[in-house]
Amino acid sequence: AEKLANEALGSPHLIQDFCRTLCRAKELPQAPWVSPPLPFDDEDINSAFSEVAETIGRPIFEKLARGPRQRTDRVERELKDGRKVDIYQLVLHGLAHIKPGLVTLEYEDLRSAIRDVSSSSIPQLHEVARVLKHMATIAATDQSSTPVIDFEEEEKKLHITDPFFAFYLRWGDLHG
Repeated sequence: AEKLANEALGSPHLIQDFCRTLCRAKELPQAPWVSPPLPFDDEDINSAFSEVAETIGRPIFEKLARGPRQRTDRVERELKDGRKVDIYQLVLHGLAHIKPGLVTLEYEDLRSAIRDVSSSSIPQLHEVARVLKHMATIAATDQSSTPVIDFEEEEKKLHITDPFFAFYLRWGDLHG
C-alpha cells in the first residue's frame, strides 16, 4: 500500500488504476474486499506500474517527443544505448532519467541528466531552452485539462505539473 501511495504522486486516479491492474492480473473476484495479505509481490506491482504508465502517459509523451512541425531535418543524437534520437527525444530521455515526481527542475539538473543518457555532445543551453519552450506550448495546447509541464524561460526552471506525465517518465517504456 505504501509503495502504491508513493508512486501515485497524490493522484487517486493512479491508485485506482494500480488496484484495477493488479486485480485483473491476479484474476481476483469482484468483491468489496480481499482478505490480507494481498497476493502481490514487487514484480507484480512493478509490472502493474509499467502497464498503467503505457495507458495513461504515452500519448502526451509522444506529442512532446515529436515537437512542433519542423521546417528542417533535426540533428540526430546518439543515446548511450545506441539509439538515435532528435533533441526533443533527448530532452525527454534526460527527464525520464531523473524519474521526477511533481517537481521543479533547475536547468543544470536536466543538463546533467541529458549528459548521463547521451553518448554525444550535449546541446547548448539555448537549444534546450528552445525545446522546453516548445514543449510547454505543445503541453498547453493539448486537450488535457492542465499542461503536463511548464517552463520558466527567465529562471530556466521546468515544472512537472501533471502526475500522469510524471508517472510515465518514471515507469513508461521510452523505447516504444
